[in-house]
Amino acid sequence: MAARSINKDMRVIDIVTLVPQAADVMAIWGLHCSGCSVGGVESLEEGCKAHGYGDEEITLLLEDIEEARHTAPARPANIIISADAAHAIKEIGTQEGKLPSDSAGLAVIVDGEGGFCMEFRDQPEEGDKIFINAAEPEVRAFASILTLGRIGGATIDFREGRFKLDLPEDSCACSPHNCSCKEIDN
Repeated sequence: MAARSINKDMRVIDIVTLVPQAADVMAIWGLHCSGCSVGGVESLEEGCKAHGYGDEEITLLLEDIEEARHTAPARPANIIISADAAHAIKEIGTQEGKLPSDSAGLAVIVDGEGGFCMEFRDQPEEGDKIFINAAEPEVRAFASILTLGRIGGATIDFREGRFKLDLPEDSCACSPHNCSCKEIDN
């Protein structure tokens, strides 16, 4: 299965969510779509065409965004599911009639605001990686390569009655230039 990549038909907000560096790349091109209210509804192609860019420029912009994505520090291409999370996923999936299943699982998705959500899917999408925990081997979690680029190495845990996404201590899922996770000195 081929990994999904950024394309001109994706909404601008989705591109920036998946590749935070894309906002900087677009700004260099004179496009400030990531801060525009229309960036949440229009595709990259629609935004570019509205600003007079042709197909060739859009292709070059996509190449620059892909280059920025590939030059970002690599994250591990895995997600760890704690035993507590695996048990909770199984319980919820059973209650919702999604589990047991030979192909269903919980998809970890980057949302349009830069956060993460999880939803049950009948099967992984093309290119998704599948993760399990030995305590509940029939419970699966799916994540795209693009999602792993933001949260790879994270642990999905279940504590205090909620799912938690714990990133490795030395990292966050923010863009290197726009990180809001760093501690502020008072």
